Amino acid sequence: MQTSKHSQFIYIFNLTITTAICIISFDCSPAYEEIEIVYQAEDGQRITAVYHNPTNDVDKFSVTLEIPRGQPITLNQGAAASGVRYTDDKTLVWWTKSNVAFMMKPDGKGDWQITDRYKEILLDQNR
Repeated sequence: MQTSKHSQFIYIFNLTITTAICIISFDCSPAYEEIEIVYQAEDGQRITAVYHNPTNDVDKFSVTLEIPRGQPITLNQGAAASGVRYTDDKTLVWWTKSNVAFMMKPDGKGDWQITDRYKEILLDQNR
């Protein structure tokens, strides 16, 4: 009798652990695919853009810009007539189209002005 109860306990225990692992594995899948691209301005300054593309229908597209001598900045995707536009709607816009990117900042008159132009550079990580 004891062996039967012990076997039953082991079976239920193993089944519970297996189920828990399956649930955790499903819930721990990455919510974003990350794509890292390096851009270079005409003056040689480089910016690394890490694009966060959601793997579900809930999360938003965003980009984290790694600017030399500055803190990383994360911007959410905004509306754009052409290309892809990321912004915080206050201080910065990062707008990409094909292999070109523009950085825009407020001009102080209620509009945005292009402050820098960047072109994607081909590195091993960009391929």
